Amino acid sequence: MRTRRRGRDDDLSSRTLELEQWADDVRAREEAFAQRLLEVRSILAAADARDAASAARDAEAEQRERDVDLAEMLDPGASYGQHLPERRQAVLDREHAEEDRAASREDRRALAGIALGRHRRDLTW
Repeated sequence: MRTRRRGRDDDLSSRTLELEQWADDVRAREEAFAQRLLEVRSILAAADARDAASAARDAEAEQRERDVDLAEMLDPGASYGQHLPERRQAVLDREHAEEDRAASREDRRALAGIALGRHRRDLTW
């Protein structure tokens, strides 16, 4: 009888150790995931800050263009329209840059989702 009991106790001890090891592994994975999540969030925040700065620069450039355009149009001695092709191209370049930033933002979020094991539609932060 004692042998049976010792066998059960040994089996229980073995299972307890396995369970503790499993719990330690889960905690380690959760900590690693939390660290990756912090890294991804900091990367996305920095990228969003760069995008906001770029958008602000674009808005300032557009305002400067409008101011120059208005001043040239109101100046009786200026030949209005002389620099229109360059200005149009600058506006188009800013529009393309904005589209690129939007696509880049979506790409970053999709890659972050892949890094975190989520699908693109699941990213809500």
